[in-house]
Amino acid sequence: MRIAPRARQRLPALAKRGAWCDHVAMRCPAKHGLALACALASFASAAYGATIEVTPTDSFAKIEGAKPGDEVIIDPGTYKFRVYLQTQATAAQPIVIRAKDPANPPVWDLNGTTVETAPGSYTAGDRGRGCWQFSGAANIQVSDIVITGCHNAGFNSAGVRYYGASKGIKLSNVVFRDNDNGLTGGSQDSEITVEFCEFDRNGNLNASTSAPSHNIYIYGGTFTLRYSYAHDPIQGQNFHIRAHDAVIEYNWFSRAKSYAGDLMTDDDNDGTTAATQNLTLRGNVIVQGSTQSNTSQIVAVYNDAGAANLTLNVKLLHNTFVGTTGGRAALVHLSNADATTMSAELDNNIVFGTSRPTLVEDTAHGKVAGQNNWLMTGADATGLTGSVTGADPKFTSAAQNDFSLAAGSTAIGAALTSIAGLPDHEYYKDETITREYRLRASANDIGAFESTTQGPGIGPGGGAGTGGTGGAATGGAGGAGTGGTGGTATGGAGGAGGATTSLPSASGGTATTGGASVGTGTSSAGGSAGVTATTAASGKSGCGCRIAGVDPGATPWGAMLALATLAASRLRRRVARRRPGSSHLC
Repeated sequence: MRIAPRARQRLPALAKRGAWCDHVAMRCPAKHGLALACALASFASAAYGATIEVTPTDSFAKIEGAKPGDEVIIDPGTYKFRVYLQTQATAAQPIVIRAKDPANPPVWDLNGTTVETAPGSYTAGDRGRGCWQFSGAANIQVSDIVITGCHNAGFNSAGVRYYGASKGIKLSNVVFRDNDNGLTGGSQDSEITVEFCEFDRNGNLNASTSAPSHNIYIYGGTFTLRYSYAHDPIQGQNFHIRAHDAVIEYNWFSRAKSYAGDLMTDDDNDGTTAATQNLTLRGNVIVQGSTQSNTSQIVAVYNDAGAANLTLNVKLLHNTFVGTTGGRAALVHLSNADATTMSAELDNNIVFGTSRPTLVEDTAHGKVAGQNNWLMTGADATGLTGSVTGADPKFTSAAQNDFSLAAGSTAIGAALTSIAGLPDHEYYKDETITREYRLRASANDIGAFESTTQGPGIGPGGGAGTGGTGGAATGGAGGAGTGGTGGTATGGAGGAGGATTSLPSASGGTATTGGASVGTGTSSAGGSAGVTATTAASGKSGCGCRIAGVDPGATPWGAMLALATLAASRLRRRVARRRPGSSHLC
């Protein structure tokens, strides 16, 4: 009976009772039911596959050969090959690909060559479209890597491309830097979740202005982006979205080249049937800056393919937009001169630095609604009710990019709390401390930040905890999927951990020095883990941007079963922890 080495490490109690396990076999005395316990533990191990370690001297084959349940651990260093993934894993047995040392992440750097000429198994004509490509893949999680220098002869490559009905793809703590595009994909109704990622200066000025490059370019499907930082694209937008359903929440966007982002026609839309596309922007910070070439709009909505029977909807909740002095850029531009049906709902947003929250070209087919937004005095509030107006929302320190609310802000306590979809998290913190979030204390304030929210950020780096000797102390924020310096559970070093804080489906981190980590993380040198709280909540590639413990009294059999169950549970927690975008030209 085989048992993986990592499972053996999870069975110290069994070893003390006479069980002996190694790489090849496990010999268990039947006394006290250890045979049953070992069998159960072995079954739990087998369910989660092999561990594959990859070094810079290896090829793409090791990564591409991973099977459902396998864990691929990538050593630090520079990697010069492409990766092409097609395996369909399951949600119960995902393929997990992660850095061996998140503090020293592996770097995919294809500078000096084109992506299509780099080594790789995929040989088709579109092999240069992405350094990492997911084609029809399912339930693959990648974290803690850097991808840079991905360019091709057509100036439309990407750090990551996913397509062909890929599902359950998750990217966490990935840095996309200086590629033709950062992230592209989504066609054939693909689905991806992106969290704690940075999109830094992606784009290529050699790309056609009719099909420009972007930090994020999503062709279709379902797209979720959260806790991420996108800034300074070289050519186009921070987020260019064609998904039929997209949720972009708790992110920071700054200094777009053309304008911040848009919702345009799904590449999968053949124009023959009625279709609806929805984009939700919640709890984001959008900073216009001085680099934007198109100063007439921030978020554009446009049926660039001219598809019939199309409805495009955008909803903005609790965002903070910071424009320029005397600006008139429409926060939302419904570019529907072609009579495409569109709607924009704005609730509880701060719209600062522009006198034009919305712009609708065809009011017969474009509708604006919303309540309790903070607007500049004199701004056009057509369609918006209950607005709070003023000359200054009173940020804590706008000059230092601190757009939290200072005491006395008229946005404090002015939000409408009866609407659906209120935020329960918020981005943390700015452009220096990035890619983290905090649990939002409430949603009583207008904008992306709640004035009463406190505590460290939760993210790849983690925050230092206040820790102590008992449950009353609060541990630091565990890193999401990549570890941190403690968990969010109450209980410090040496004390028993309390209940962990609820969080969304983002992966939790492994606590290394304090109490239990957030959500699915486990404790290490500190107190024991507490009880987990309830969980909260090939493309066409054309842009077409043409718009504007065991009971001591239990029986031996019961004890052995409990130990085996505990071992299996810990393995499950380990796996769960890894589960850790006319006259106005683009």
